[in-house]
Amino acid sequence: MQFLLSLAFLPTWAQIGGIDSAPLILFAALLLIGYAGGELIKRVRLPRLTGYIVVGLVLGDSGLGIVGPAVRDAMRLFIDVGLGLLLFELGQRLDLQWMRRERWLWVIAIGEIGLTWLLAFTTLTLFHFSRTEAAFLAAVVISTSPVVVMYMAREEGADGQVTSRVLTLSALNSLAAFVLAAMLLPMMRYEHEGGGLAAIGNLLVHPAYLLAGSFALGIVVFLLFRALARWFGKGAAPQFVLAMSMVTFAVGLADAAKLSVLCTMLTLGVLAKNADPSRRIAHIEFGVASELFYVILFIGAGATAHFSFDGATLTAAIALIAARLVGKTLPIYGLAALTPLGLSRAGLVGIALAPLSGFTALLVVDPTMMGLPNGRLVAVFLTAVAILELGAPLLVQFAFRRAKESRSADD
Repeated sequence: MQFLLSLAFLPTWAQIGGIDSAPLILFAALLLIGYAGGELIKRVRLPRLTGYIVVGLVLGDSGLGIVGPAVRDAMRLFIDVGLGLLLFELGQRLDLQWMRRERWLWVIAIGEIGLTWLLAFTTLTLFHFSRTEAAFLAAVVISTSPVVVMYMAREEGADGQVTSRVLTLSALNSLAAFVLAAMLLPMMRYEHEGGGLAAIGNLLVHPAYLLAGSFALGIVVFLLFRALARWFGKGAAPQFVLAMSMVTFAVGLADAAKLSVLCTMLTLGVLAKNADPSRRIAHIEFGVASELFYVILFIGAGATAHFSFDGATLTAAIALIAARLVGKTLPIYGLAALTPLGLSRAGLVGIALAPLSGFTALLVVDPTMMGLPNGRLVAVFLTAVAILELGAPLLVQFAFRRAKESRSADD
């Protein structure tokens, strides 16, 4: 009841200008209401993450319109830090030695990435998108939202064969989507806008800058991180402060230079795990201190969701989701006999790769995706994202619990 009363009075505060004019009141209200929504959902054994997203939907563009663009700009710092923390934690859980030993993991990754792209591309062309547009959006939807998967693994306390493969494949999917989409986006813009030699040059220069710059930034920040860690020592408090500082620093630099936060933070996390033999950088569990960033992050994700109730758009979005799920699940299930998982557990890996976050466009390409020339293409993508934002966390929770790798289920 208190939660519903809070929602009832929030529009009044917005109308009198209190929320927009007082960032601290905005932050406090969203944090309390969002966390209350997460707790209500948690009590019926559903993911707390779903509660955050539902609150975002109610308050955002698809609901009351309170958390609009101006409010989301005020939330941007917390959203960016939340993204950075989850991506850094994911990078720290990627063991390159284990990935080298698991040779079938790479075959599965190539198979599900390739089939997902092919099925999504075919589906979109059937709905009368051009080949370039279909190729670009098919590349974007290869991505499995790393922040949703990582948050669910944290919330469930999940660890084991299924969890390790889900986390690894989500990172590989997102990196593959970034590389493909970064190359195809300039081609699609050139197809719509035309241009001379400068536009043709941009087809090569822009993707190269994104790829090389993002990975290079991650390496540079890691070298600084490792050098400072030697001076800070291995105490828990100094390491926590240093890790928070380096994550925020890396996200800020990537954002300022228009580079990929996804690639930068995964590079930083992977190097912290695998390129620090003396273990100067401790493995940091950010714990409850980071939850406030995650609440704001996923409220923002829900607030940006856009449902289209146009019949053609909704049909195309549902068909795209179906093609994506088949593309991810079929190769994993088909190659299950070659892995230690077995058929049933392999199917759970495919199910857990369902998330497609509202921040996928920002992570995979850059903010310019929302300025694409074909509004119908964006509408189909955002409708598919909105559907999966609500349903996919439930699928991830089911997969981790069914695999008996979730401590939350045991508790």
